[in-house]
Amino acid sequence: MQQLIWSQRIIERVIIVEITFNGEKEILDKEYSVLGFLSKNELSPDIVTVSLNGAILPKEDFETTLLKEGDSLDVLMFMGGGR
Repeated sequence: MQQLIWSQRIIERVIIVEITFNGEKEILDKEYSVLGFLSKNELSPDIVTVSLNGAILPKEDFETTLLKEGDSLDVLMFMGGGR
């Protein structure tokens, strides 16, 4: 969804994107790459696996893949433990 905001004869383009992030609706105020979204949420790309719309996204695609309206993003972090 895109909205135009009028402010003293200046038109500012505001991009609003609604995605699902780990099962919760999230509204983004600008366009993010997957890498940018991870950074915004203080998640290290080195220790996560990302599923975008049900498919695992290779780490080398994090920077070039843009989140779009309606995307479903799941971020998984694996933790070791036990004996």
